[in-house]
Amino acid sequence: MEGSLLYVSRRMSSDVEIRNIVETSLARNAQLGITGALVASRERFAQILEGSRAAVDALMDSIRRDRRHAGVEVLVYDDIDRRRFADWTLAYSGASVFVDGLIGTLTERATPLPHRGDVHRLIQAIGELARARIWRPGKLGPP
Repeated sequence: MEGSLLYVSRRMSSDVEIRNIVETSLARNAQLGITGALVASRERFAQILEGSRAAVDALMDSIRRDRRHAGVEVLVYDDIDRRRFADWTLAYSGASVFVDGLIGTLTERATPLPHRGDVHRLIQAIGELARARIWRPGKLGPP
């Protein structure tokens, strides 16, 4: 069964380290059969990972141990019939004030569980960035 996972975390890395994350992820995701998208703002990460549940779980274990992330929180992990980012081993976008605000709403909430509408808005924003081809070096999809 394939799954789609959305997580958010606090960014604990420099711009140079993020370039390294993107370059490493392109190769590793292809090897694992993972597709998805990463947004890195000044303070936070949001990433959607798609693939076999075993591959997604293995990658998440690695991300949780990675010192460049803190406060990793999985917001959604659903079974999927079709991948949203099938053409991308890693679509990548840098800082976006709008997306940073969406992530902030989810990470700085007063309730234990995030509001489903806020999660949906973040997923939509990441998808729109990929469809609009406003992505940086990790873009592997068609121009």
